Amino acid sequence: MSTENIRTVMDILAATYHGRGSVELGDPYKVLTATVISQRTREEQTTAVSNRVFARYPDINSLAGADEAELFPLLVGSQYPETKAPRLIAMAKILRDKHGGQVPNDIDALLDLPGVGRKTANCVLIYAFEREALCVDIHCHRISNRLGWVETQTPDQTEKALEKVMPRDLWAGSNRLFLQHGRAICLPGIPKCSECPVREWCEYGQDPKTAKR
Repeated sequence: MSTENIRTVMDILAATYHGRGSVELGDPYKVLTATVISQRTREEQTTAVSNRVFARYPDINSLAGADEAELFPLLVGSQYPETKAPRLIAMAKILRDKHGGQVPNDIDALLDLPGVGRKTANCVLIYAFEREALCVDIHCHRISNRLGWVETQTPDQTEKALEKVMPRDLWAGSNRLFLQHGRAICLPGIPKCSECPVREWCEYGQDPKTAKR
């Protein structure tokens, strides 16, 4: 897959899907918190749950002092609120006590926080600090493999492989586009290749042996 073709695919996806993602909030505290909430949760639910949490806990200090029994019902609607509630409070306490009440812009420091993996950390770097990073979730992993850009087994492997083939200026916005495309067309099971705007550049879509509709 050439750089030119990668740019073509990303340009088409950008022209097809619009809007702002549920974690594209600018403020580092909100980006980090919303991204943790978003784990295994749909966009619309992430937004609704995040808004409830921010209305009650508008900053790191207030979240660090939260009572788990009060936070839990605000998280209902996201997946695994019983896990996210204690993690969010623990995360906020670390930010308050070890980072002066600020979200760090260093990936290693972010990865030390409870509930923060590489996808979450990279989302924070992108949307809170405008840093060049690749936020690879299961949609990005699946679609980039189907396109033929990478041949990997896990999202972490995909992140490293995409760094070598995707131009850096395309990294930041790629997660939202892959997420939207993955939910609308390039589904986890059998994708809707007949409706795909980038099928012409997709190895999976062009292969007569792959399951498609």
